[in-house]
Amino acid sequence: MTHSFQEYPGGNVDLSGDRPRGLPFLKPLYGLPPYQYTDNVVLIVVYEAEEMAIREVLPRQLEPLPGNIVATCFFLCPNVTGIGAHNFTMPCIPVRYGDLVGQFVPYLYTSTDASLACYREGQGWPAVFGQTELTEAQGRVRARVTCNGREIIRATAEVGGETINSLDFLPIILYKEIPSIDGKSCDAAYFLTSTSLLTNLNFRGGTGQVMFPDLGSDPVSRLAPVKVTSALYGTLDDFYPETIHVLSTLK
Repeated sequence: MTHSFQEYPGGNVDLSGDRPRGLPFLKPLYGLPPYQYTDNVVLIVVYEAEEMAIREVLPRQLEPLPGNIVATCFFLCPNVTGIGAHNFTMPCIPVRYGDLVGQFVPYLYTSTDASLACYREGQGWPAVFGQTELTEAQGRVRARVTCNGREIIRATAEVGGETINSLDFLPIILYKEIPSIDGKSCDAAYFLTSTSLLTNLNFRGGTGQVMFPDLGSDPVSRLAPVKVTSALYGTLDDFYPETIHVLSTLK
């Protein structure tokens, strides 16, 4: 049986600029926000880095806070609405944007195509593919990140003592960019800030180390530690974004 083109006057996907759909159309990679993360397992290692190394990865509009702090965060996310299970790692740098104090994320390594597309397209996180491994036994924690077959970040920690049920988590500052198809300009370029609603925190503190086994193989290795100050390991739930606000549009 044959059919003429005239029998099919148009597609079944009704596009509108008023409502995002996600791609591909018939089975989008990810659902629309907000997202509920449940039972995250997290290692955070806080350390001091060289000021020049931090400034190399920051936009000029952002000023690092005194102390040149980096908090590298390793996440296992087994249950996330709209995105699905994945893992990721990100260095967070405390910064100031005008009167706003927040934290900027220059790199994010995530493990699935759904999380990669969602973080980059929808939210402006600087995401690339990478695999995070995180294990704990008797208070000894090990983590590592691999990307393109190379181990680029390795961390260890020893934690214990009293349970920590709250954390001071600064707002995230992101730069979201959508380049034009000719590569000569941007269809969108702006700074935004967002917050998370963190609940059910169950952490223990301790000491840790962060290492970059293959220096120079990946830009994140610029953020090598000068001195590690603390480590935190535990679990939490995260509703994201709780709030979101455009800070400025770049022309």
